[in-house]
Amino acid sequence: MPDQHQPPPPTPANDYRAQVLLASRNLFQQRLRKLVSEAGGNISASLDAFSREVGDAHDVLASANPLDGFDQVASLTASRLTLMGDDDLEVGIRLREIATHLRDAGGRELWRSRSLYLTLLDRTTMGPDNNPVGPEAICEGLAALCAQHDGSIEQTFAMLDRVEDLLCQGLPALYAEINELLTKLGVEPAQAHYTANVASPARPAGGQAASAGTQPATNALLLLQDVLRHRSGLLQAGAGGHFVAADGQAEAANPLLDDAAAAYMLKDLLERLTALELRSASSPAAGHDESSPSAPRPLKSSDLDVPLGRTEALTLDTMALIFEAIFESADIPDAVKGIIGRLQIPLLKQAIVDPTLFANNQHPARLLINRMARAAVGLPPNTGVDHPLCKRIAAIASALRDPREESGDGLGKALAELDALVNEGDQAVRAAAAGHIRLVVEHEQAIAAQQAAETWLRASLARTRSPEIAAFLERYWVRVMAAAAQAGGTEGARWQQDSATGGELIWSVQPKQTNEERKHLAGMASSLIKRIGGGLDGIGISSAERLPFLNRLFDLQTAALRGQAQEKVTPAGLPLERRSQGRPASGPAAKGGTCALGSGELQVHYLAHADDEATARAAASSGWQVGDWLRFALPDREQEPLCGLCCWQSPSSHTVLLFNPVWGYAVALPSALLEQQVRAGRAQVVSGMATFDSAAERALRLLD
Repeated sequence: MPDQHQPPPPTPANDYRAQVLLASRNLFQQRLRKLVSEAGGNISASLDAFSREVGDAHDVLASANPLDGFDQVASLTASRLTLMGDDDLEVGIRLREIATHLRDAGGRELWRSRSLYLTLLDRTTMGPDNNPVGPEAICEGLAALCAQHDGSIEQTFAMLDRVEDLLCQGLPALYAEINELLTKLGVEPAQAHYTANVASPARPAGGQAASAGTQPATNALLLLQDVLRHRSGLLQAGAGGHFVAADGQAEAANPLLDDAAAAYMLKDLLERLTALELRSASSPAAGHDESSPSAPRPLKSSDLDVPLGRTEALTLDTMALIFEAIFESADIPDAVKGIIGRLQIPLLKQAIVDPTLFANNQHPARLLINRMARAAVGLPPNTGVDHPLCKRIAAIASALRDPREESGDGLGKALAELDALVNEGDQAVRAAAAGHIRLVVEHEQAIAAQQAAETWLRASLARTRSPEIAAFLERYWVRVMAAAAQAGGTEGARWQQDSATGGELIWSVQPKQTNEERKHLAGMASSLIKRIGGGLDGIGISSAERLPFLNRLFDLQTAALRGQAQEKVTPAGLPLERRSQGRPASGPAAKGGTCALGSGELQVHYLAHADDEATARAAASSGWQVGDWLRFALPDREQEPLCGLCCWQSPSSHTVLLFNPVWGYAVALPSALLEQQVRAGRAQVVSGMATFDSAAERALRLLD
C-alpha cells in the first residue's frame, strides 16, 4: 500500500457498531502479529509495518461502499503493484498464491466471519476478496513485510514460506476467535435477510433466537440461499410464502386467500414431483442392469414452471445448484452420481416441507448423501454400476421410500447400513495392506540397523592404528554388527557380543608391554578367532575369502606380543573404494532416495526420508490420521493424483503407508511430505468431506 495511508473510515451511525468493529480489528491485528512473529529471522523489525498495513486494509474494506467493493480490492492490489520492480512482481505473484492458500485454510470459519461482517457492516453482498478480515487484508501486511525485508529474493520467498505455513495453521483458530467475539457482542450471521442492526449484547441482532437442533450460519447452504435470494431481488419471506421485494414493497393480499393458494400450489408441486419420480423410476436409465446410465441433471424451478417469487422456487434452485456441483465433482464415480441422482426428487420434497434441511448440517437427508459419497471413496472414476460396492449402495437407495412420508426409520436404517459398508470396506483395505506394512517395517529396521552399525564403526576406527584391522572392520564386521542390530537391537545379547569381539580384535593387535597383557592375549586368541568365524558365517563369508585376513591377523598378533608398534591410520585416510565395497549403502544416501520394495503381489513404492526433524514436526501437527482416505500425488507424478487409505504410521520414523487395492501397490512416504502437500492444497482428506456442504461451497464460489 502507498505510504500515504487512507483516512480513517467514517464513524458508523451506530456507535456500538463502531466499537464492535474496532474490537474485531484489534484482535485481527494482534493475533496475526503474534503468528507472523514466530517465523523468526529478522522479521521482528517489520512487524509494525505489517500490523499497520493489515489494519489499514481492514479499514478500507470495512468503509467501502457495498457497490464498489470490488473496486476497493482492485485499488488495494494496484497500490501494491505500483511500488514493485522486477523482483517485486514475482513477490506479487507469490502473494496471490498465498491468498488462495489462506482462503482454503480459513475454511468454514472464514465463511462465517464473512457472514458476520455482512451483518456488522449492514451490507447485502460481499465478495470473498472484500472481507475486512480476509486473506486480501493479510496479504497487504505481507507486502509490507516483503518491502522491508533485508535479503535476496530467494530469502524473501523463504521467509514467505515460513509465514504461510504459520498462517495456514493458525487461521482457523483466529477466525473462530473473531467469530466468537462478534457473536458475544451481539452480531448474528446474515441468514434469511441482509438488513440487520447490530444491537447491544442484551438484545441480539434481528431479535430471533436460533432454532433448537439447527446449526449456526456457518452452513454454506444458508449463504447460498442468501445469494440466490439477493440475485432475484427478493429479501424476506412474506405472507403466503412470497418474498418482499428489495425495495421493501409487497403486493397487498388477503392472508386467508394467500394461505389457501399457497397450500394448493404446494400440493400441486409435490404431486408433480412424485409423478416425475415415478416416471424416472420406471425409465430404463433407472434400471440396475444399465452399464452406462445417462448423466443425471439437476431439476430447477424453471423445469416445473414454479414462479420465482415463491419459497419453493428458491428451494428448488438451491438444491439444483447443490446437485449440479455433486454431478460435476471429480471425487465421485459416475455410477454413484447416478445413484445419488435418483434421490434428487425425494430430497427436493423433503427440503420443501422441512426447511431445517438447509439449517441443520446433521439432517438425516444430508447425511445420506454424505455417507453414499463416503462409501464410494477410493473407487476409480470409471467404476461401473456392476461393481459390487455400487450395487450395494444402489440397493440401499432403492430400499428408501419418500423420506417426507417416513417416520425416520427408513433413513436411519439406510445410514446404519452405509456406516457398516464404510467400516467393512476400510477394514478390508487395511487387512490387504498388512503384507505391505511388513515390507516397510523390515526395510526400515534394516536401515536403522545399518545406521547403528555405521555409528559403531566410526567409533571403532578411531581406536585402531592397523590399516588391516580398519579394512576388515569396514568391509566385513560392520555387516556383522548390522545383522546383530536387525536381529535383536543394540541392546540385544548378539549386538553386545559382536561389539565386544570387534573391540577385542582391535586390542589384540596393539603392542603388549607387560607379561600380563601378553598372557591375556595368548589365552583369548583361540576364542577370538572362533567368535570372528561365527560372525563371518552369519553374513555368508566363505573360508577361502576370510583365510588371508586370518593369516595376517596371526602375524599382527605375533608382532603385538613382541611389542612392535603399528602406524596409525585414521578413518579419513582409508581408500574410498574400501569404504563401500561389500556392504549396503547407508547414511544420507540410503535415506534420501526412492526405491521399490517387494515383488509380485506385494509391492511398495518407498519414498525415503530426507529430513528427520521436519518429519517429526509434521507428525506432531498433522491434520490427518490413520484411517483417513487422502488424495495426494507422488513427487514425480504431480498430475496423476492418487486416493488411498492411510493404513499405518510408524511410531519411530513416522513413515506413512497409503494403500488402495485398485493400484496394485502401496505407497510409503514421510509424513512431512504428505503434510507439505496438505498445507499447499495439493492433498486433501477426502473421507472427512461432507459432500453436501462441499457442493454448496463450490456452488458459492462459482456464483461469486
